[in-house]
Amino acid sequence: MDARDFLLIADRFRASPCEAERRTSIGRSYYAVFNVVLGALAAKGVAFHESADDHRDLIAYLAKVGHRDAGYIGQVLNDLRTQRNSADYKMNAVVDMKTSEFVYKKAKGAIETFDAIPSGDLNEIARKIQAIP
Repeated sequence: MDARDFLLIADRFRASPCEAERRTSIGRSYYAVFNVVLGALAAKGVAFHESADDHRDLIAYLAKVGHRDAGYIGQVLNDLRTQRNSADYKMNAVVDMKTSEFVYKKAKGAIETFDAIPSGDLNEIARKIQAIP
């Protein structure tokens, strides 16, 4: 499955009058970015452990490699993860349409930025991540 398909679900629900669907949009936005980046790096040989730590580790790796776009994507992932956690666990918080649309657009932009990273740069990013102790 192409994780980018999660953005289709996020797009469908981001302007819903139903709060549960807007919350779902936020979660799918986050997981679209997370899985696109994780999958691409895993295909380049970066080992992940399929655990909750992968979320934290991926964000940290992207921040540490010294590549402008990777750092930006890591920051977006961090922001989206915070939004996803809030949407999934803070039932007393109201998730309005403005928030779900903002999160969707941020995720879409992050994937576009990631997809524009030249292959050689992506190889270098993966190599640097593999060298992190």
